[in-house]
Amino acid sequence: MADKTFGDGTIDDLPWASIFDPAANARALSAIQAEGFRAARRIIDRFAQAAEISPDRSPVNGGNGADPTGLSEWEQLTRAWWSTAGQFLLRSLPTRPPGEGGSVALDVNNPASKDALALCITGSGSATGEVWLHNRESADRAEVRLRCSELFGHGGQVIQADAVRVEPAAAPMPRRSSRGVQITVDVGPQVCPGTYRGTVLAVGYPDLWLPVVLTVAASEP
Repeated sequence: MADKTFGDGTIDDLPWASIFDPAANARALSAIQAEGFRAARRIIDRFAQAAEISPDRSPVNGGNGADPTGLSEWEQLTRAWWSTAGQFLLRSLPTRPPGEGGSVALDVNNPASKDALALCITGSGSATGEVWLHNRESADRAEVRLRCSELFGHGGQVIQADAVRVEPAAAPMPRRSSRGVQITVDVGPQVCPGTYRGTVLAVGYPDLWLPVVLTVAASEP
């Protein structure tokens, strides 16, 4: 006699029957693996194309077999890797919420967009923020060296420029890449609470600069 729950049907008629079907599971797994291989192949192909094309969009090897850029094969591959990695980083970089301190973006191709690097600290210690440098164009740019001016308080107090550390000191900027540079201000116990302002400049980039705002809060007694 047939089961009253399923009538004359079988378990294969149930909507979730495919979950227990080994053949269906194998097909689904194969499809997932195939998609993963296709994605990996696309990434490898893009890397290979970047390695074969120079910044001026011409083939790396000319008709006579010489390298017009003067770079070794290893340097070309290294630049291509950084370029590919930088593209993924630029696409995945989240937008910084308004008012969030400690991180700021600086586009070497669009210096007109200005933002402020906001640092905060309570008492003495080190206040650290990060400047993200972006090169969104298809040509390499000169390396960027950031330096910070003195920080001035409204009451005449001054935090000297040698109290500001920049790491790394120089950031290479190949095409379509991003680099993070840390700005650290060492605040000594003699620094009075208040707001201090200064400017971060880029050596060799006269139009590239950022205002810096350091807020020093009084430590609790």
